[in-house]
Amino acid sequence: MARYENIIVINPDCTKEEEEELLKRITANMEKAGAVTAKLDDWGVRRLAYPIKKKDRGHYFFFLLDMDEDKVAGLGKFYRTVDNILRHMFVVVDQAKKVLEKAPEPVVFDELEGEYS
Repeated sequence: MARYENIIVINPDCTKEEEEELLKRITANMEKAGAVTAKLDDWGVRRLAYPIKKKDRGHYFFFLLDMDEDKVAGLGKFYRTVDNILRHMFVVVDQAKKVLEKAPEPVVFDELEGEYS
């Protein structure tokens, strides 16, 4: 088993109930794949670097998983079938390095955001 960081960006227009149902569905599929969730963090709604499916914001969730590497592709395929998941990413954690302890700080833009001189 290897350790993975899995970041999921969900449509920010989802209601709280839809979001909870989607997270239940995601964790159920992770359990089916044999993944053990070591950590789950809600990073909140953040601005995206570029629009995805006409959305400029996304609700980020971070999972720290222990799972077999042959199951990653199956979870990725599942994520692509769910309309409310805008993006997902798996990263293998190097056990020798320290794991991400907290969410990154939000980027603060100046008043002229989006304007060019």
